[in-house]
Amino acid sequence: MRKVTQHLQGTKALIIAETPRAIGFAGTVLVLGAATDHWGYACFAALAAWTGWHLREFIRFARWSQHPLGRPESDQAPWAAPILRLYRTIAAGRSRSRRLVAQLRGLAALTEALPDAAIVIRLTGEIENFNSAAAQLLDLSSTERGNNLVSLIRHPSFSALVAGRVAGDLIEFALPRAPSQHIEARRIPIDDERLLILARDVTQLNRLLTMRQDFIANVSHELRTPLTVILGYLEALEEPRLDAAESRALLSRLTGPATRMKALVDDLLLLTRLESSPPPPVDELEPLAVADMLADIVTQARQLATPTHHLNLSADQGLRIRAAESEIHSAFSNLITNAVRYSPDGGPIEIRWFADDGAACFEVRDNGVGIAQEHLSRITERFYRVDLAHARVRGGTGLGLAITKHVLKRHGATLGVTSKLGQGSVFCCRFPAALTKHSPSNQEHT
Repeated sequence: MRKVTQHLQGTKALIIAETPRAIGFAGTVLVLGAATDHWGYACFAALAAWTGWHLREFIRFARWSQHPLGRPESDQAPWAAPILRLYRTIAAGRSRSRRLVAQLRGLAALTEALPDAAIVIRLTGEIENFNSAAAQLLDLSSTERGNNLVSLIRHPSFSALVAGRVAGDLIEFALPRAPSQHIEARRIPIDDERLLILARDVTQLNRLLTMRQDFIANVSHELRTPLTVILGYLEALEEPRLDAAESRALLSRLTGPATRMKALVDDLLLLTRLESSPPPPVDELEPLAVADMLADIVTQARQLATPTHHLNLSADQGLRIRAAESEIHSAFSNLITNAVRYSPDGGPIEIRWFADDGAACFEVRDNGVGIAQEHLSRITERFYRVDLAHARVRGGTGLGLAITKHVLKRHGATLGVTSKLGQGSVFCCRFPAALTKHSPSNQEHT
């Protein structure tokens, strides 16, 4: 009904527009016929003029139709009204197209900005589109559009997810091309024909969860051992037949496990603070006299060593760094103490503090039992211990190298480790030149 009404309105407008020209045509015929008394010629001349005018308007319309986005040239009825309506329809469609394109571009930019992989597929599995995160995570290329996603990621759980046979529409699976990489995928229906698959790499998250579980288990184990010892001595102290001397002996034996528990708690608190607090502002730190601090640490380490150990310190007195003294003391002390613990009796331990190409370096070298290559990447993990049967001293909290790693990280420094099993190890801490202050002076050897 609406179309019929529009058609009638258009016809009415055309009749109204043509009426003046029809009257003019009739008047022209009458005037020319009366003046010349040749009514046939008069009709022909008027008809030719009317036809020529329409031909001109048609040519203008044809020229405009080649580029219909511009405003039409014809402004005379009856051509103006339909052409103007057509122009307005085209302009409105063009405006809608522009808005739609802008919305699509915004949606594409939003999808592209997602950190997760996003893939739009049909219900049958064919890929329609995907973002760059999906291309990187799932190794997709532009040529994959139209291919079946299930055939590209061959995993039973993923096939079940796409088919809608998974409760909750969420799975975790290992990529077939990289079994160590774990992917979490979610299925989201878009409409009756398409699906959105969101995927992300959860390998690191799983590793962190495993580390947390291991950490809790390790802390429980480390605390259980000294607690068991303490409880054993306390039960013995309840024996009424013990004399004063025996009681004092048992009490003195409680010192070791209690001290171990305190050291573990202290290291846990320190490690937590290092991980959670912001690094110290460099401009608020005073240059640290590392050589003097190392001399004190070496003196303390000699109390742990045997008389046949040889701790040799070579420190540049003029080399200082802007750093938090307590943190650096803890890191360096851990490295020196470890060298003593894992060196055979009488083994030399070389400790150096020196400048190297503008940077400040702290190095501990021993010829102890060494570390196998497969353990080097993990020795800075919490509670990770290499089982070395020939280590002279068992002890420590298992957090020393983890603390050292975080201290160095907070100061922009790096830790390098080289070691060979049975030949010893070298630990080297390198501090950036921005923290270093160096004035020429003599080396101190102790």
